[in-house]
Amino acid sequence: MYKHWLLGGALVLSCLPVLAEEALEQPVRWTLDTSPRAEWLQLASADEANEDEATEHAGVNTAVTKPKFKEHLVTASKIHKYLGIGSLGLAGLTLLAPKEEDGAHEYLAKGAAALGVGAVITGLVFHWDDIELNQGFDNPDNLHALLTTLGTLGFLGAVSEAPASGHAGLGAGGAISMAIGIKMTW
Repeated sequence: MYKHWLLGGALVLSCLPVLAEEALEQPVRWTLDTSPRAEWLQLASADEANEDEATEHAGVNTAVTKPKFKEHLVTASKIHKYLGIGSLGLAGLTLLAPKEEDGAHEYLAKGAAALGVGAVITGLVFHWDDIELNQGFDNPDNLHALLTTLGTLGFLGAVSEAPASGHAGLGAGGAISMAIGIKMTW
């Protein structure tokens, strides 16, 4: 039971930096209000409130509330992204885990390989239109697909070779390839 809690906790912890980063991805736009009532920089959304105040002062209330855009918590692209980052996170935890048979190291490695396979499959399904073979490796999407697939193959190779010596190189090479491929899309 402890192994399952450890794996679940590792999955959650590997996604926390991504969730925190997504909260910062919303751009903050600043505008300069040159009207006599304001002499400082304001947030763009604050302009709507000032326009509402201006129409109320003129005796006319024509305020129309626009529905705010709400981003979905789960999308196909986010699933693909979280699978890839989770795979890389588990690979990092595999490196830190004690190397014992039927231990955390083995289960984390298998989890990294499984999440990597899931990331490759969802990437092919959801981003098939982004991959254009006629552009070769000049297209960053093609290079991303190649490097992350090679990373996943490295994870699978390391899991299949373990516990024999030499599997660490496959796992490390897979992790490096996966990290470079993921970083290319950010």
